[in-house]
Amino acid sequence: MPSEMQLSQTYDVSRVTVRRALETLENEGFIVRRHGVGTFAAPRPETAASTINRVSGLVENLITLGLETTAQLLSYVPDAPTPPVVSQALRLEPGDTTLRIERLRFYKDKPLSLSLVYVPHDFAHMAAEHLIDDRPIIRLLEDGGLRPDRAEQTISAVPADDEAAARLNVGISMPLLRMRRTVYSVDGHPLEHQIGLYNPDQYEYHMMLTRDNSSARPQWRHIG
Repeated sequence: MPSEMQLSQTYDVSRVTVRRALETLENEGFIVRRHGVGTFAAPRPETAASTINRVSGLVENLITLGLETTAQLLSYVPDAPTPPVVSQALRLEPGDTTLRIERLRFYKDKPLSLSLVYVPHDFAHMAAEHLIDDRPIIRLLEDGGLRPDRAEQTISAVPADDEAAARLNVGISMPLLRMRRTVYSVDGHPLEHQIGLYNPDQYEYHMMLTRDNSSARPQWRHIG
């Protein structure tokens, strides 16, 4: 690949922007950077002898970067009861309903994730049923004019219940990765709350950390 300086000049962006973009691509497994040699496209998982064939990285980012997945719509409920934890995340009143979208996403014809997305009624028209396709729901909200700015996410492990086991083709009680994410707009309003279940045989979450030694209590901080 071209050097950072060449990419900066070609696309008229700063080298800091180029460096961050390359770090993201490396983090997601699309490129390999070798100090003193250069930057290269990473080999495909199926052709790399020592690489485990798992999707690694934030799935929405991977889809944006070209990962070919399909999404099957399982249910679309315009006025769904909202669990208390979701109501709290979306800052709703007790008893308020939301748009609830359940989908099963596939990668290479194998089930990758089972997701529930809750959208407040103020934005539900941007994710109307006839607009649902393979894109992440947050992309539909962006296309509708919203500007996602930040997200709060937690990752945990949970046993697969009967439905999740059947959908993801795993054994009942097999550990699954669960990610809960609330996305906020630039003005701080919650736009969606998503709960995703992932088969760890198909998916892993990779992150980059940096060591912050600026205080008497050094900490690892997430950078990508």
